[in-house]
Amino acid sequence: MDIVTYEIIRSSLFAIAREMKIAMMRTAGSPLMHASGDSSAAIFDADMQLVAQGNDIPTMLGSAVISTRVSVEAVGRENLRPGDVIVSNDAYVGGGNHQPDVQFTRPVFVGDEIVAFVMTRGHWTDIGGQSPGSYTVTTWDVFAEGIRIPPVLLYRNDEPVRDVLELLTRNSRNAHELLLDIQAQYAGTFVGERRLADLVEKYGMADLRAAMAQSLDHSEKLIRAAIGKIPNGTYEAEEYLDPIEAHGWKQERPLLKVKITVTDDHMTFDYTGTGAQVRGGINCPLSVTCNSTWFTVKAITDISIPINQGCYRPVTIVAPPGSVLNCQYPASVVSGNTETSPRVIDLLLKALAPAIPERIVGQSNCASCAGIFSGRDTHAGRVAQTGQEFVTMHDVHAGGMGARAKKDGVSGIRVYVGNAGSQSVEMIERTSPLTIEEWCLVNDTGGAGRYRGGLTSRRTYRVDYDEATFTVSGERGRTAPEGHFGGLPGTPFLCMVQKTDGSVVKVPAKGGQTVVHRGERVVVQPAGSGGYGDPLERDRERVLADIADGYISADAARRLYRVEPDAHDAHAAPVDAPLAVTSE
Repeated sequence: MDIVTYEIIRSSLFAIAREMKIAMMRTAGSPLMHASGDSSAAIFDADMQLVAQGNDIPTMLGSAVISTRVSVEAVGRENLRPGDVIVSNDAYVGGGNHQPDVQFTRPVFVGDEIVAFVMTRGHWTDIGGQSPGSYTVTTWDVFAEGIRIPPVLLYRNDEPVRDVLELLTRNSRNAHELLLDIQAQYAGTFVGERRLADLVEKYGMADLRAAMAQSLDHSEKLIRAAIGKIPNGTYEAEEYLDPIEAHGWKQERPLLKVKITVTDDHMTFDYTGTGAQVRGGINCPLSVTCNSTWFTVKAITDISIPINQGCYRPVTIVAPPGSVLNCQYPASVVSGNTETSPRVIDLLLKALAPAIPERIVGQSNCASCAGIFSGRDTHAGRVAQTGQEFVTMHDVHAGGMGARAKKDGVSGIRVYVGNAGSQSVEMIERTSPLTIEEWCLVNDTGGAGRYRGGLTSRRTYRVDYDEATFTVSGERGRTAPEGHFGGLPGTPFLCMVQKTDGSVVKVPAKGGQTVVHRGERVVVQPAGSGGYGDPLERDRERVLADIADGYISADAARRLYRVEPDAHDAHAAPVDAPLAVTSE
C-alpha cells in the first residue's frame, strides 16, 4: 500500500488504543483506575499479534502478547460471536501477570469474519483472597491471592453473563466499585470495536490487514537495526532480591542471574542459574519475565520505534522452569509483577552497562510500593456519598529513577514497567478515612554522581479508621539502588507506623498485614536511586543549585561533592531531617 495510507491506518490504531484507555478512566468506579490510571488497552490483528497499544502500563501490555492468544484459544475462536467479551486473570492459564490485573478480550467482526481483537486490562482493587486489597506477599500459594478466573465469556451479544458477573462481584470486598470498573473495561472494548469498524468502512479490510502486517515487519526491521549497534558479545550480571521478612518466615534472598548474548541483530537472554521459586508472592510467571526482557530491549534501542509484537521477534528468552523467574503452579506471584519485574530490568541494565554505557541508568526504586488500607468507614456522610461502608484505599508510591549518562535522574516517579500515578491528596481524603499530613520529596535520597540520582518521595497518612489493616509491598529494603561508573547508591526503602504513644514500629518492605488504629501515622518512603559517574566531576553550580532547591543538604555537598556551600545556602535541610507535619 502507499506510505500515506499506511501511516494513517497505523497511527489510527495507536490513537484507538489511547481512546480505549480514556474511555475506561472516565467511566471507572475505583480511584485506582479512574485517577491513578492503573489500566491498559491494546489492539491485536486477526492472528492475535499485538499491533498497537496505548501509553499505559508496560507490565500489562507485554504479558498480553501471551494472554490474548491463550484466552481466545481456551474459549475457541469458532465459538466467538459479535458482542462477546472474554474475561481472564489466571497467571497460570492465559499468561497473566498477577491476579488483580484482569483482562477483557473482544473479537472485532466485520460481517462473519474476525478482523482484529481488542484488549483492556485493569487492576481491580479487591478480588478476594486472604488480604483486603488482594495484595500481600505473605501467601503460601496462588489460591490466597484472590479469585482465579480462567478464560470465560463475561459478555454475550453485548449483554453481561449474569452468573459469571455475580460470581466475580460476590468475591470482592468492594463489589459496588468493582461493578463500575467491569463496565468501564467493557466500555473500552466497545469503543475499540466501533473505531476499528470505522477504519474498515473507510479503508477496507484488505488495507487494514496490510497495514497491520506492515507495521509488525517495520518495527522488527527497526529494532534489528538498533540491536545491530550494540557490540557483539556476552554480558553477565547477578543480584539478590529482598526476601520476605514477615514474622515466622525464614527465607534466603533469591538470586537473579542473567547471561545476555548479542549476535548481530539478535539478543538471547539466559536466566539459567537464577534461584528456585520460593514461598510467598515474589515469584514471576514466565510472561512477566518476558515482559521485563522485552521492555529492556525497547528501552535500550530506540524509543521512536512503534511498539508492537514485531519488536520482540529478534529476542530469545531462556528461563528455567521452577525458578523465581519462571515459577510453576501454584506459586504465589502478586509482587513478582510489580517488584521482582523491575529488579530484572535493573539486572539487565547492569549487565549491559559495559556495552552501552550511554543508554543505561543508575538503579532505581524498583517497586510499585503499593500501600493498602482496608477497614470500615464510620463517617456517615462519606458512606452515603460513596455507597460503601467497607473502604479499601490502594495507593502507589513514587520513588527515584536512576541518573543517566547526561542527565540527573527523575524524582518522585514510578519506573520501568509501572506507569500508574499516586492518588491526589484530595481524592484520598474525600473517599477514605485518611488524612495526608505530608507529601514531599526527600533530600539526600538520590545517589551522588556526576549526574545525581532522582529523589524519592514520602507520604505520611494519619489514620481516621477506628481500626484498619495496612499492607505494603516494596523492594530494596535490604540494599540501596546502586550507581554506575562511580555513581553512589541511593537510599533504601523505609516504612514505619508512628503510634499515638510516640513509639515507632518499622514495617519491612515485604511483610504481612499491620493493624493500625485511629490517630496513628503511617509513613511510606520508597527507595531513592543511584547516581552516574564520579561525584567529584559534578559541576559546582549544579551542586549549589541542588542545595538551593532542597535536593541535597549542605552537609552532603561537603562530604560527597567536596563543595563548600555559599553562606546563603547554609539553611539547607540537614541529612535525616525529622518528619515534619505540613498540614492538618
